[in-house]
Amino acid sequence: MRAYHQPAILPYKVEDGLSPFLSPAALDFLYNMRQVELINNTNRLSAGTELENKPLYDTIMESVRDPKLVPLTNNASHAWNIDFFLQSLTNTAQDPSSTVERIVGARFGGFEKFKESFTSSALAMFGNGWTWLVVNESGTLSVMNTFNAASPFVSLSMRANIGVNGVTYGSIQRAQNQRMVARVLPVLGLSMWQEAYIPDYGLDRVAYVNNFWKVVNWERVEQRVMSSFNSSA
Repeated sequence: MRAYHQPAILPYKVEDGLSPFLSPAALDFLYNMRQVELINNTNRLSAGTELENKPLYDTIMESVRDPKLVPLTNNASHAWNIDFFLQSLTNTAQDPSSTVERIVGARFGGFEKFKESFTSSALAMFGNGWTWLVVNESGTLSVMNTFNAASPFVSLSMRANIGVNGVTYGSIQRAQNQRMVARVLPVLGLSMWQEAYIPDYGLDRVAYVNNFWKVVNWERVEQRVMSSFNSSA
C-alpha cells in the first residue's frame, strides 16, 4: 500500500546543489535522507489513525492538541518546515520585485532593514530552530523564531505579541499554560538546525545566513505574500 505522505518534488535538481548556499551533498542529505526519514516516521506514527490520510498541515494542526501525539507532531512539523524551506529556494539568482521591496520594506523601515532583522533573529537562535517571515491575521508582516521542530502556525498562543523584531520573551512566558496555536502564515523560512549548516559551514552560521539571501526564490515569496493578504482580507 502506498504511503500517503511523500517528499514533494523540488523546483531544482538536488544533485546540482544550490550554489553558493548548499552543496550537492548537503542538499542530498536534507532532502533524500532527513526529509525521507521524517516522512516515513509520519506515515508510521499516523498509520491506523484518523490522521493517516491527511495532509501534513492538517496532521500538525490536529495532533498538536493531543500531548500523546507529540512524536507525530514533531515529525510532521519538521517535515513540513524542511519542505517549505527548500521550496523557498532557487538555483537561479533573483532580485526581489519592486512589489516585494515595497510591501516588506514598509513594515520594517526598508527592505535592507528587513534582511537585517531576519538575519539578526536567525543568528540569535540558540540551539536548533527556524526563522520565519510571517503574516498575521491582520495582514501584518513580522519576523519570528521557532524552536526545534515547531512550525510557525503552532508555536505560539494566539494572544502572543509578535512584533516587528520577533517574539518577545514576555509573550512566550504568558503563553506557557495555553495551547500553542498561532494564526500566522509563513512566507519565508530558514532552517537554523545544525543539520542544515554544519555539513558546508561548520559553525560559521554568519556565512550560512549570508549565502541564504543569494538563493531565495523571491517570486515564490511574492506569491505567498499576496496570497496571505487575500486570506487575511
